[in-house]
Amino acid sequence: MQKSIIIIGAGIAGLSAGCYGQMNGYRTQVFEMHDKPGGLCTAWTRKGYTIDSCIHWLVGSSPADNFYRIWEELGAVQGRRMVDHDEFMRIEGANGKVFIVYTDVDHLEQHMKELAPADKKVVEEFIEGIRACTRVDLPIEKHLSYMVP
Repeated sequence: MQKSIIIIGAGIAGLSAGCYGQMNGYRTQVFEMHDKPGGLCTAWTRKGYTIDSCIHWLVGSSPADNFYRIWEELGAVQGRRMVDHDEFMRIEGANGKVFIVYTDVDHLEQHMKELAPADKKVVEEFIEGIRACTRVDLPIEKHLSYMVP
């Protein structure tokens, strides 16, 4: 008798679990409460407005990233062009000031210091935290039990 897995939710994690289950010889069933798969990677219309809940940044979207191999295994990146925008988002205040979350950390730091020169020290601490996160390479080759103390 073939082993089977039941997966609740057809978001990116559920669909990936289904793919990996089948790659490893399991019969998989994915249950989704909506009429379309995709979870937060979908859009819907309500009261005349389209709500786009799709991802705006994908972990491992660079071929240089270890995680990119997972997207290749799942067939998610072949034949697709990744677009790296200069801006992640912008927030416009009532006073006309605009805070832009730049994807380039140096540009973000400069912009934050221009908007709030008195907060230079706090901005530098925040930016150092971002830089520390960019140096983390996800250990995708090891089983989770090896990473937990």
